[in-house]
Amino acid sequence: MAISNRSVRRIAAVAIMMAVAAAPAMAQDLSPLNTFFTTLGTALTGATGRAIGLVALAAVGIMFLLGRMNWGFAGSVVLGLVILFGAATILAGI
Repeated sequence: MAISNRSVRRIAAVAIMMAVAAAPAMAQDLSPLNTFFTTLGTALTGATGRAIGLVALAAVGIMFLLGRMNWGFAGSVVLGLVILFGAATILAGI
């Protein structure tokens, strides 16, 4: 069965219409992912992050009070808070 000239034209017209009407794929649109990480960064460096840091430091203080604190754990909590709240400055310097 031979392909008629009319079928070729119809296929070409459909292909051209699809190419003109094409929108970017969802994989190319990173705005939801960008919004997620922006919201996460704002939450961790804002009031929520400060509250979590306060609870962590309070737990370290209570463990020191009870004599059960490991110096390595205390240092890791303090270093983690320094990195968390200094992340914007660290990234600005890179």
